[in-house]
Amino acid sequence: MPRLVLARKTRRVVASVALGLTLALGAVASFGLGHVSANLSAQPPLPALDSTVRYEAGAEGQRELPDAALAALRIPTCSLSDSLQDPALGDFSGVVLDPVTNEVLLDRDIDQLLAPASVQKIVTAAAALTTLGPDTTFTTSTWSTDAPEVLVLKAGGDLTLSTTSKGSESVYVGAAKVQDLAIQTVEAWEAAAPEGERMSIRKVIIDASLWDVEDSWRDSWSPTARTNGYMSKITPLQIDGDRFAPSAVMGQRSNDPMGRAASAFVSALRQAGNSSGFVSVEYAPAPDTSQELASVSSPPVSDFVRYMLKESDNTLAEMLGRHISLSLGLDGSGDSVGEALLLSLAPYGIPAAGVSLDDASGLSGANRISPLFVASLIAEIYRSSTELAGVIEGLPVSGVDGSLDDRFTGDNAIAQGSVRAKTGSIQGVRSLAGTLTAADGGDLVFAFFASGEVSDDARSSLETAVVGVYRCGANLADF
Repeated sequence: MPRLVLARKTRRVVASVALGLTLALGAVASFGLGHVSANLSAQPPLPALDSTVRYEAGAEGQRELPDAALAALRIPTCSLSDSLQDPALGDFSGVVLDPVTNEVLLDRDIDQLLAPASVQKIVTAAAALTTLGPDTTFTTSTWSTDAPEVLVLKAGGDLTLSTTSKGSESVYVGAAKVQDLAIQTVEAWEAAAPEGERMSIRKVIIDASLWDVEDSWRDSWSPTARTNGYMSKITPLQIDGDRFAPSAVMGQRSNDPMGRAASAFVSALRQAGNSSGFVSVEYAPAPDTSQELASVSSPPVSDFVRYMLKESDNTLAEMLGRHISLSLGLDGSGDSVGEALLLSLAPYGIPAAGVSLDDASGLSGANRISPLFVASLIAEIYRSSTELAGVIEGLPVSGVDGSLDDRFTGDNAIAQGSVRAKTGSIQGVRSLAGTLTAADGGDLVFAFFASGEVSDDARSSLETAVVGVYRCGANLADF
């Protein structure tokens, strides 16, 4: 029965009972008064109450019930309290969401703003797929000039351009090759030249004007990130992510990625047929009269997103951040990247109060983001039927691949293959965020952060907390 009707019946019950009580009290009072004054006056007695009057609640004398039975109230009983009190977690903050309803199932300082470390790459991946699109590629090209001995190499912001030979690969499988660009350039130049004339390039102009080449390193990044193999300088032109060893994921980087790339191209040009014995290099924009000769294109953004997430590649993250900025009409500077990422995600309506981003990789400790923002974004990705869904597919799988290939071991191995998550680790922060399919078959989203005086011991403690969510599933309790 509708609630309004039920309320009206209740008022009729109250009115009837009140009327009965009034009549009864009046009768008692009249009886007492008549008894006391019986010898003083001859007042007629009040009429007797009709004892047959009663309230009929329902058609059959029973209380009417709602048309639909009320659902049983679910009271979760599975708590993570013990695991979240692990001292290795330092100051823990985190959230668990139902990705379908956005219901918060676990709340531990979910609005706290903190550095997310490499979990931020989820933000960058979503922004790249949203703004650039999964099929976008970046082109490196060569251009002829009015001077036959001068050639332009125009950087397209493809930091994966590779020096590997045909049949071999760098860490970036399918990367465009310097050798191919040089061969195509010589063939195109000679095809346009008088018959029999060989190419003799004496100067190569490097046009790296896509963004400011001096704006290649954030003050918030440690210089040791290059020597330790975590990051290259972010210049519009470089080869193999500026690794000395193209196939080494954590290969050491240089202080001059532009010079290394220019030298590699000049060498490839000579091998392809350039007859000049000496080639000078100049850095300047291409002359207005330049005409394109040849080009090579990078793998698509979807491939970059997948590799960036799996292997936590900082260089790819920053490369994508610069291209997102340019695509939105900003200047491609390091300062513009944080603004560009948030602009890209604005259409999803995720509350971003207080969120501020200093880079695209999460290597900066100056980033500020909340567990709720991260989890809400992952839930949006989970629900998406567009290219955004590629973010979930690119996340490392527990105990299987990427940065989670050697994690979720021992007692936590029960969740191997059931968790897709991005790891994060910088000074003062260890983080883990993604999705999981719980033991009861339901999907959940989580974003967990250990901050403060924490070490790598926090990694296994975060995994233990995630395994707790896996075990609890829909029975997860927020106490």
